[in-house]
Amino acid sequence: MMNKLAWEAPDAGDWWSVREHFPYPVSQLFATLFPAATVGWKTGGARYGLTTGEPRWAAVNGFIYFGPPHPLTADEHAAREIAAVLTLAAASATTTTPWQTEVRRWHDEERPAARAANLGLQAVDVQDLDDVALSAHLQRTMANFGGWAPLHFEHTAFDIAAGFLLRLTDRSGIAGHAVIELLTGASPASAAVDRRLGAVAEALEAAGAPRCSTLGEVRDADVLAAAALDSFLEEYRWRPVAGHDVLEPTLGERPDLLVASIAARRARHRAATDVTAAADAMRCAVPEPDRTTFDRLLTDARAAYALRDDDVGICWNWPLGLIRRAGLETGRRLAAANVIEDPGDVFEAAIDELPGVLAGRGPGARELARRRDVRVRAAASVPPMHLAGGGSPVATPTPTSAVAELTAVRDRLWSVAPPRLERPLHGIGINAASAVGRARVVAGPDDIANLEDGDILVAVATSTAFNAVFPLVAAVVTEQGGILSHAAILAREVGVPAVVGVADVFDFVRDGDIVEVNPIAGSVRVVDRPAPR
Repeated sequence: MMNKLAWEAPDAGDWWSVREHFPYPVSQLFATLFPAATVGWKTGGARYGLTTGEPRWAAVNGFIYFGPPHPLTADEHAAREIAAVLTLAAASATTTTPWQTEVRRWHDEERPAARAANLGLQAVDVQDLDDVALSAHLQRTMANFGGWAPLHFEHTAFDIAAGFLLRLTDRSGIAGHAVIELLTGASPASAAVDRRLGAVAEALEAAGAPRCSTLGEVRDADVLAAAALDSFLEEYRWRPVAGHDVLEPTLGERPDLLVASIAARRARHRAATDVTAAADAMRCAVPEPDRTTFDRLLTDARAAYALRDDDVGICWNWPLGLIRRAGLETGRRLAAANVIEDPGDVFEAAIDELPGVLAGRGPGARELARRRDVRVRAAASVPPMHLAGGGSPVATPTPTSAVAELTAVRDRLWSVAPPRLERPLHGIGINAASAVGRARVVAGPDDIANLEDGDILVAVATSTAFNAVFPLVAAVVTEQGGILSHAAILAREVGVPAVVGVADVFDFVRDGDIVEVNPIAGSVRVVDRPAPR
């Protein structure tokens, strides 16, 4: 009999599951890559005066947990007070705000540099490298991830831009979730996959091509469709399908999903949402002296919102996929030499263990296989939300007035939700149209293969890597997530009905159920449950 999984806190203090971002257990390699990337939370927070410190993370049976952060020093607290005062002043001024400058830096400098770095690594044919060169290339892919991933976390500080907008509209009694809907259309990266696959579909339609069952048939059907497909693959081929770990296959490894998504886009066209009228109406509801400020804050919020999916795709998903590509080639060679049991077991080694594995010394094949077994068994479990490690709680100094005010601005944004979440099978609705379809419960990355055109995607959460399958689905339901979760953002951008933050969805909805998703009511309803075969 297999040993029962132990769920113990990795250290003193309270540890909390973060399934809204990591719904599946991750590899040991990713678990040791991830913590260093999150330093961006501290550096980004420090620039603006937020209390975000250096977080602590640990994997328990592969599930990522967040622990008590390292306390800030007295000097760090003093610096944050100064930064908070400057941020609050900038939000009230009519000049360019710091986050506007950083958004421009991302688009003009950082994004092109990160994209070029990814393309450079992608251009290397890993199969042509000898073992020494392959090992060096794998190290470069991990350094590439470590260099760019923190930038995504730095940018989360930009949430205060929308927070200031909410603070202004609160004074007029305008519902927060209605304000957030004005950000619709501001995240072109969220809709990019849908749009670019749509370009392939439109070229096939214009050429009168028959339904294609392979990417080869797409290329052969029409020269414009082939060009659009190749352009898409250059940018997205090595991004993971689900986006949470190097264990997950990339889009280039799942051509079947791309073919199905292209076919779905040929059959279904979604109209873009125009929020101009809603913005004009809301502006009129704001007192006249505040309307110029409303215009500026809305512009700021939309600019910051645009980065949420863009930087994670460029700085996170793509670099992870390039690690996977180099790692799998390494794993195939190690498995052929009987150093490990399975090519994927190379990802069960931590960063500091990887050189030893590559050199044929510990941890051995049996230990790596054991770790894989624990992770696979954990995937069938629901991890405890809280693990108590005991010990004295970390003393947190009372924030100064400016820091406290700024933190309230950010927290106001993070807590935006319609007042209906206490009802069963209810959450936060996105978009207006309802949808009825077959529920496809995605409990792990492999389940994505079961999605078919018109299905209702039901998952713990989604990430930007799910973008390629959104053309397939009629609606989305997630257990975790709020008004600015990935599922909510993507649903707005591509016009898919969604209800997010349905905490009890897995208590009621089973794979194969026929369900109705009603965003206006924020509800999910089981319409029919087919008898088991």
